Amino acid sequence: MDEEADLALLDQHLLKTNALSQRMTSILAQLDTRLSRLDKSIAPLGLQPLTRKAANIDAILAALSPQTAQAAPSRPPPPSRPPQSRNVSSTSSKASTVKGYSVEPAMTPIASAPATGTTTPADETALLTRGPDIMALGEYFTAMDGVIDDLERMWKGFTEGRGGAREAGVRDLSKLVEVGFGGLVQLFLKMSNDGMGRTFEPEQLLETGPPTPHNFFPPLGTLLPLSKRIDAILAPPNPTPKTELLVSPIFDEAMGGFAAMRGDWMRRSLSGMVSRIEEIDEGGIWEGGRGGEKVRALVDLCELLIIIMEAETLLINTLFPNRPPPTLLPATLHHPLNLVSGTLQPTLNTIKRSLSSHTFVALDLYQSLTKTQNKWDTVLHKCCAMVHLNAASPEARELQTALTTPLSTLRGLVLRSFPELLVDIRTAQGTTQPTSAISDSTHSTLTYLETLPAYEKTVEALLGRSQSERSWLMGQKDPPSPARSANEEGGLVNLYVADVLGTLLIFLDGRARTMRRPIGQAFLLNNLSHIRNTTSSFHSDIIGPGAEDMLNKAFRDAKAQYLGEWNNLVGLLNTVHTPRFGPNPLGSSERANLKEGAAAFFDRLAELERICAENPLNRQDPDMRDRVAKEVEDLVVRGYRPFYTKCQGKGLEKYVRDSPEGVARRIQAVFR
Repeated sequence: MDEEADLALLDQHLLKTNALSQRMTSILAQLDTRLSRLDKSIAPLGLQPLTRKAANIDAILAALSPQTAQAAPSRPPPPSRPPQSRNVSSTSSKASTVKGYSVEPAMTPIASAPATGTTTPADETALLTRGPDIMALGEYFTAMDGVIDDLERMWKGFTEGRGGAREAGVRDLSKLVEVGFGGLVQLFLKMSNDGMGRTFEPEQLLETGPPTPHNFFPPLGTLLPLSKRIDAILAPPNPTPKTELLVSPIFDEAMGGFAAMRGDWMRRSLSGMVSRIEEIDEGGIWEGGRGGEKVRALVDLCELLIIIMEAETLLINTLFPNRPPPTLLPATLHHPLNLVSGTLQPTLNTIKRSLSSHTFVALDLYQSLTKTQNKWDTVLHKCCAMVHLNAASPEARELQTALTTPLSTLRGLVLRSFPELLVDIRTAQGTTQPTSAISDSTHSTLTYLETLPAYEKTVEALLGRSQSERSWLMGQKDPPSPARSANEEGGLVNLYVADVLGTLLIFLDGRARTMRRPIGQAFLLNNLSHIRNTTSSFHSDIIGPGAEDMLNKAFRDAKAQYLGEWNNLVGLLNTVHTPRFGPNPLGSSERANLKEGAAAFFDRLAELERICAENPLNRQDPDMRDRVAKEVEDLVVRGYRPFYTKCQGKGLEKYVRDSPEGVARRIQAVFR
């Protein structure tokens, strides 16, 4: 408790001390102002006699000079010169020095003529050396103008060959101009930095668009008098060549610091958005449909960069309306551009590592960034014109290529995905166990074709840039589909889809050949039926006439092969069977053939029933199952009925195990 009481007492004393120090600071500031006013009032009183005395001494020294005495012995001493405003006196001796403005403490203070108005050269030197005060900028600006006027007048005389003390005067005044202008830009940078503590909200800018300069840069109202004066010094109504030579490097260096400050502020404002974009990657950017979310977030970041560029251009023109620094905009956007590039790169790397899994992420990102690039080019052209940035300069080219580099990478990846899809289909690994189920390659290919129409125009434009019409075949001699040209098929995308389906059919046929009958035939029939049904439900017309004819023909051939197995079953009834042990006795060959035919028929029927039960036709396609079942039933019953009639009365009831109606029911059960 005692410690808490002591701490509370110390806090009270600290508050009182702070209040007292602020009061003392205010009193001292008022005293400094009064002393400055008193100095301005008193200084002219002593300058006039001192100036007259200096003029008389100069005249006497000139009269007593031996060279002058020999050249003009009868010449009277020159009269006293009238006082002139801001005139720098000099002597004819070797130790002549400027007795006017100086930033060197060792130099004689003021020895010039009386000043006009209320400000003297000594006041100007003190004001500019001390630095600007935001509460009293008028005095500082007046002093700065006076020093610049004297510098330009003295510089003009010096360049015209009137030397003397002007060289030293130009040197001293140049230093004073540099100090005074440096104070202005330092105050500008300090106030800018102090006013950029609060970052902007990216989501708000995306909703509202480019903000006004006052909303985008809160200290703008306070800085405008300062920036306008800096702008006036840089681009005055009358030429000031010496001043411009002095202040331009200082201003350029200050603008470099201002650009770095603004760029870092933008980077901090975007850091939260970048973190959320990076979090979307967890688990893979394609899993769970997060690819679209990732693309939208990246595009929003690029759209936000356009808004920032436009807002910053308006700010630069508000701060420096007469002479906007051309390189300030690209220098300011350097940090945000690097941040956007660094955020895009991990996504591009992920797409490169597994292009087949991320094809549509690449297509979506490419299509979206292409639209953003068009908007970027339009806004950039307008911004470059506003800040007078040459479009051919390296700084402008850096801005122009901000999005073209990732777009070029994405374009190459998307173009690479087309032939790689065909390679993936051809080299797909099937299941080790024979099955009539629909292949994974069929599912993945149809999913690809179903999604492709959303990017049809983009794909058409990309494929149209290739040198050959079927560039995705990579020089393959025989095309996988009978489609002949893009014109006949309905476009390049349709031609590509036909080759994709043709490659898939070749793969399925090869896979079916490795399976025993009739599993392979059921596998081929199921896949082709699924392909036809799925493609017919597409909302777009990417399936051209050549691809459609190819699918229909492949389905008919697959069904014929499947029915061929049942036709072979019927063929067993009419086969002439040769006895194992020599020829049959006379008259017994027909009965033996009937007996052997019936046994072979029912054995094969039982085998087909088992195989078809384990590898059925697609149960999700009842129409196809019903049609094939009816055709099989008609085929088998039509061949079995005459055989059954022929066996009647020959004592073959033991071998003829079922009637035609019973055989029909068994076949119906196979496809039920």
